[in-house]
Amino acid sequence: MKRKIEHVLGIFLSEDNAGYRLIVFIILFAFSVLIGWYFENDARAAFVLYAAVPILLFVGVMGGAAMYLQEIYEFKGFWKVLHYLFASLFSPWHLNLKISNGKKEVESGEMHVLDRIGGPGILKVAPGNAVVLETLTAPSRIIGAGENKLNRGEIIKDVITLGEFYGSLDDIPVTTRDGIDVKISGVEFRFCINSKKHDVTVRTLQNPYPFSRRSVSDFVYNRTVSAAGTVGAWTMSVEGAIKGIITRHISNCDLDDLLSPGAREVHPMYELHDKFSQPENREIKKAVGARLLWINVGQLVPVSKEIDEKRLSVWLAKQSGIIKTLQAQGEAEKASSRERGRAESQAVLLRSIAQALQETDAGGKQDKAKINKNLWNIVLARTAQILESMSAAHEYKDDKGA
Repeated sequence: MKRKIEHVLGIFLSEDNAGYRLIVFIILFAFSVLIGWYFENDARAAFVLYAAVPILLFVGVMGGAAMYLQEIYEFKGFWKVLHYLFASLFSPWHLNLKISNGKKEVESGEMHVLDRIGGPGILKVAPGNAVVLETLTAPSRIIGAGENKLNRGEIIKDVITLGEFYGSLDDIPVTTRDGIDVKISGVEFRFCINSKKHDVTVRTLQNPYPFSRRSVSDFVYNRTVSAAGTVGAWTMSVEGAIKGIITRHISNCDLDDLLSPGAREVHPMYELHDKFSQPENREIKKAVGARLLWINVGQLVPVSKEIDEKRLSVWLAKQSGIIKTLQAQGEAEKASSRERGRAESQAVLLRSIAQALQETDAGGKQDKAKINKNLWNIVLARTAQILESMSAAHEYKDDKGA
């Protein structure tokens, strides 16, 4: 019997039966007035006892309840709270609140009862928005576009815009593997709420931004908390995940590999960019329920200006060494060419001397004039050889001095 009574009372007091409660209240009030007219001879006394007193009691109870709600929720408008209370008890036409562009449409400086106190009520959510609801003890629901009922005891936790978001990061401090402090600046990225299947074909005019309710829940409840204990905006979770991937990659590379990779097949900064597109890298999706659409990993700059100056001096020294090596190779090639030319000229002279000796008369058969002429040719050839050697040595000294 007790369970039946509790069941009947539960049905009667449920928020879906507000209209029936109003009808029952009117019937009881009319029945009270009829009893007064029947048992009381004085019509005035009957009206006061059986009509005015119940009305005053009802008004007093509703006014006290409205003042109580106004006090505990620090709400300014008494009549708005009274209207909300009456609609919650007796009216099937609840108050409504519009949500669009990621915001609750409330006039500046005003407060809305549904935003402050919660349900019951109606939430009119525009396309491209999602609303996270919760109770006093636990998360409740996540609703999308359309006209949604806000149940009794539910309050609005957060409103999420489902479009694409833009973010940027500057001056990210990192220490490279060789212990040099650098900073990453100019990081830019776009992201959106992770959809259930990453399928853009499921978009419709009524639901242009399909979303995963679990991803929205991660966005709202997996936020970062600062050292001061303040909860950051939900976009900061995406920034934190991106910053973590960048710092881990940079800390595993040397500064020279990052700034001047040399003969490496892939630049380390390109490898960093590819990490964000790799399917196995699910850190952002897992941590905050976001899907990265595009990213620019920015540029790396050493914190200390002395690092750039030292790198420039080392580069200049290396380039000057290369230049000196090339100059030495050129001089060696020049000297080698000179020696080859001298050797060839000496070979020609030797052949002419040998020919002149062959033409001398060893047996005394030729006349003395011809023999003297051949000997004179040998003397001239040797003299030409000595003069050539002296001129070559003088030219080499001049080139070296220059």
